[in-house]
Amino acid sequence: MAGAEGAREIRAQAICFDGETLLCARHRRGEAEYWVLPGGHVEPGESLWEALVREMAEETGLVVRKGRLWAVGEFRGADRHVLDVAFWLDAWEGSPALGEDLEGDPGSRRLVGLAWIDRATLERIELRPSSLARRLALRWGEAHAPAEYLGVTAPEDPVGS
Repeated sequence: MAGAEGAREIRAQAICFDGETLLCARHRRGEAEYWVLPGGHVEPGESLWEALVREMAEETGLVVRKGRLWAVGEFRGADRHVLDVAFWLDAWEGSPALGEDLEGDPGSRRLVGLAWIDRATLERIELRPSSLARRLALRWGEAHAPAEYLGVTAPEDPVGS
């Protein structure tokens, strides 16, 4: 949706652990490469959960069965307002395989990789949004941590997701 304050987006993301490793997606936008949690935009008429299930199937091939809200954060810039909603997955099936990011520009591939990362790697990579990366670093493996509002990320701290 676009309004006077710019584009508004809602994104559903998955926190998917396999033992001590977290599934992350590598994105490319222009010359920039960075990591995000798998997931994507909520389509008109979809619930957050429906969007998460669809996006995980599209991007990773995984079938999501069960999860719960874990974190909500926002980014507000001059031309963009993004609400990021992260769900901790309790049950999923399959082996991840690189799929498609159907939201990307035609002819450009935004989703360029998937990887299971450990806690030490999380501290070395650029995972966006940064507010979620900080919470994951502090609460690594804490599936039952209460859901938390992470606040608003400033334009100086880009999310670009």
